[in-house]
Amino acid sequence: MFDTRPVRLAKGALLARDISLASGAKIARGRQIGPEDIAALTMAGIAEVPVVEVEPHDVPADEAVARLAKALVPNLGDASVRREEGPFGCLDLIASAPGVVGLDTQGISRMNRVDEGIAVITMRQFQRARAGEVIAKLRITPLAVKRSALSRVLSEGEDMIRLRPVLAETVTLIQTVEGGDAGQGAEAAIRARLAPLGLKMAESLVVAHREEALAEALLSVTGDVVLILPARPTVDRHDVAPEAVRRAGGVITRFGIPVDPGASMFAGGLGSVPILGLPDCARLTALNGTDWVFERLVCGVSISDDDLANLGVGGLLPRG
Repeated sequence: MFDTRPVRLAKGALLARDISLASGAKIARGRQIGPEDIAALTMAGIAEVPVVEVEPHDVPADEAVARLAKALVPNLGDASVRREEGPFGCLDLIASAPGVVGLDTQGISRMNRVDEGIAVITMRQFQRARAGEVIAKLRITPLAVKRSALSRVLSEGEDMIRLRPVLAETVTLIQTVEGGDAGQGAEAAIRARLAPLGLKMAESLVVAHREEALAEALLSVTGDVVLILPARPTVDRHDVAPEAVRRAGGVITRFGIPVDPGASMFAGGLGSVPILGLPDCARLTALNGTDWVFERLVCGVSISDDDLANLGVGGLLPRG
């Protein structure tokens, strides 16, 4: 219960507002007022303070947010996440490695519907995160919440937030050309995509834009993942680059995604090595739909046709 109380009677209550003292020190919101605080406030000439009295059926915000964090990420190591306390009632979940965010989106939505003072705020599903980046913020807005409300939130489930770390280590880039050089611009753009994920380019190959030349190159690649950037945009499953994958003994599993720019991507594999055919817009560093597929792929996230279909909502990306 919120109240304004004489300092001498405030012991044991939670301070409802930050109090700045003349010495420059500050007594922070949410602190349980003790004898030393009463002495400091009295010395500063402060007669009354705003407080919240925690009742038996209440849980202080710091305790509540810690319990919420434990439910959402029971095992920090397995989830590649670390915790960092913020201001009173706030806690950040931070990626301990580069990767993509994995969420139980429905479970988190259920949690957020229980009580207006309890909030789980995250990155979007499968968003790329760097090591050290905040992937979720947990916030208890009031100084305390009802024990029953917290119990209902926690009953919605556990293990709902994790970082899916990058599993691949190296990438092979193959560019095809027609009567000229590949240039350095496209390779620089691809390298810029690899850096945030901690990936290295094992090799960068340039071959003629012909099925046989590309197929021969595919048979000798060393990277964990192969990216093909054709000289001309791929127009269907039977264009030069997809046919070269089949000629080398591989398969094509997908052509096209409902994202613009980036719709003309194709995906497949050669043995255990995944292959992505890049759209022409990948020559630039601006976000395109293939980036979303690539980031999931190197983090070992399975990608179904339904997953790709769902990219269409929100798939109209800025150009340039």
